[in-house]
Amino acid sequence: MKICWVTPFVLRSSIGRVSAEVAKALALRGHQVEILRCEDRDDPAEPLHPTALRVHHWRSYDLSRLRAEFDVVVVNIGDNYPFHGGVFAILDAAPCLGIFHDFYIYNLFSGWLHYNGLDYRRHDAEIVATYGEAALPHAVAVRSGQMLDMGEIAQHLPMTEWLAGRCEAALAHAEFYAPKLEAVVQGPVAVTPLCCPDRATPPGPPKAKAQLTLTTVGVMNPNKRVDDVIRAIGGSDTLKACVYRLVGPISDEERAKLEVTAAEVGFGNLIIEGAVDDDTLDRRLDEADIMIALRKPVLEGASGSACEGMLSGRPTVVARAGFYGELPDDLVFKIDGGIVIEELRDVLERLVADEALRRQTGQAARAWALANLNAARYAEAIEDLAQAQVTSRPLLAVGRRIGGELTAMGLTDADPAAGRIGATLQKLFAPLPI
Repeated sequence: MKICWVTPFVLRSSIGRVSAEVAKALALRGHQVEILRCEDRDDPAEPLHPTALRVHHWRSYDLSRLRAEFDVVVVNIGDNYPFHGGVFAILDAAPCLGIFHDFYIYNLFSGWLHYNGLDYRRHDAEIVATYGEAALPHAVAVRSGQMLDMGEIAQHLPMTEWLAGRCEAALAHAEFYAPKLEAVVQGPVAVTPLCCPDRATPPGPPKAKAQLTLTTVGVMNPNKRVDDVIRAIGGSDTLKACVYRLVGPISDEERAKLEVTAAEVGFGNLIIEGAVDDDTLDRRLDEADIMIALRKPVLEGASGSACEGMLSGRPTVVARAGFYGELPDDLVFKIDGGIVIEELRDVLERLVADEALRRQTGQAARAWALANLNAARYAEAIEDLAQAQVTSRPLLAVGRRIGGELTAMGLTDADPAAGRIGATLQKLFAPLPI
């Protein structure tokens, strides 16, 4: 197949890092692959991920070529407008297979409104068009600042369906949000684990040492619950003897808040590293004994930091919610999705006290991650879904034409005849396994 792979591709993008590996794997499987960058702006000073494939930026590319020259256009969709600002024009230009890296994309929606100069009327209209008139009070509440909690916004207005409805096929990285895609995507929907390329981190726990290191990686925003981890550590003399290291971008406000929390609980071994390059991240993973990858609320479709913790052979602590709750129970250490500090403290104390448990669980987690999170397996899943998408097009075309005619005749979706017609159409076409 000729595949156009749409992704942010600047070096700062973790989706770009995954895309480089998956696009390479697809090319090795015999497909012709080109990469179309979807960052809103093309900054020549921004370094890109290395690749031998052709790379274009959407603003300097004739998007009419997508429909004419490619069998499949795969669009990676995340919740960051500067990285994904081009996906809107691309979704309009050709039938697309959308990969939904986040099940909550309200921030992408909000960025789209802001960067295009659209006001509250368009905000409310898009939400009502997606969720119906009953969602209007929630639309008003969130744009007027009455609803600020991300968990509450995710519950009522995740906006996943807003873009999924514009995709011909879709991929989720966990079962918990697949129904949102299935409800609005006309063609096939599949679920497969996130691809997480293995790093240079030496596998398995590091050498024996007196002071253990607990580590959290990624963007240090409030929903990572680092504040709760510090409070759990502060209530335990055993855990206070450990180092807790934060590796990833952090705002000055969040840094100051966490330093205050550490002082309040009497914990003096908090190290806030901030943003680092890949080599430094490899070293920090090598130094880690226990990985902590909590979220509340869970907004992403999958977690690269949790996957990297498992790949590194370290025991990884997660919340029993969303993607994290679907990880094998014997390969990670799960606590309640509400993040109960006492439960978290108990789990961490157990891990600190039991070196054999850390080693055995870490080794098993790494073996599972290597088998399930690699680029070759992910490329195969994309290939299967893309083939199902292409095969489904005749059925979808007939369905759209007949649907339009029935609508013109006044037949509604709720009419029993609509169901009978749909079932008959299915029988006329071969099953479409994914």
